[in-house]
Amino acid sequence: MTPQEEKEFVAGAFQKLKERGWFFGEEFELSPISEQEITAFEEKHQLTLPSLYKTYLTSFCFPHGSSQICSVVGDEDDDIGVLWLEIDSPRDMSEISRRMEILQEIRDFCELPEGCFQNLIPIGDWGAGWGPLCIDLSQPEDKIDEKDESTWSLVWFDHEEFDWDQQYLGEDGLLHGHKALPDLKTLLELYFYGTLEDEYERQTGTKPTYEWYQDRLRR
Repeated sequence: MTPQEEKEFVAGAFQKLKERGWFFGEEFELSPISEQEITAFEEKHQLTLPSLYKTYLTSFCFPHGSSQICSVVGDEDDDIGVLWLEIDSPRDMSEISRRMEILQEIRDFCELPEGCFQNLIPIGDWGAGWGPLCIDLSQPEDKIDEKDESTWSLVWFDHEEFDWDQQYLGEDGLLHGHKALPDLKTLLELYFYGTLEDEYERQTGTKPTYEWYQDRLRR
């Protein structure tokens, strides 16, 4: 996507999220994060953030920071079901740095190699409690194939497992988590636009709505 297409896609994602009933009666705030702040963050950590993620960071913020949302997602067997997600909505880049520092604490606890987290940018919590959801920067954006999980850039780490050297450490000396989704674009399509909700209704006869997701959570 071009920069303008990215802006329109992200703006549309936030708008569609509200249309689907999330954050009823509340307004999204314009993000105070600037491109200059992102550049300084990239220079400090010696990395390059994906273009769409930078557009996400500079667009809007949730009313109350990180928030839990739910939607219909697919799995490796092409089955679909619902899954909660907590996604971060930082108001400054230092929030992301703090989340990266938490990963470093895990590195120290697990006695993992220095620099093994340098490819990971935490953006939320998969399953809204399963473990950290991260962008794996070692996966080239232009090589991502939704049919090939080995190319996916969104990964998660089980917070109840700490044999991360055996579970996630690759031969390249970097940590590579369980595959979650192909990329941030897919996450926004599923969780903000709700692209699989019509298919879920067709298969089950149940229309996913905000109230329906909340009812499932209370069971």
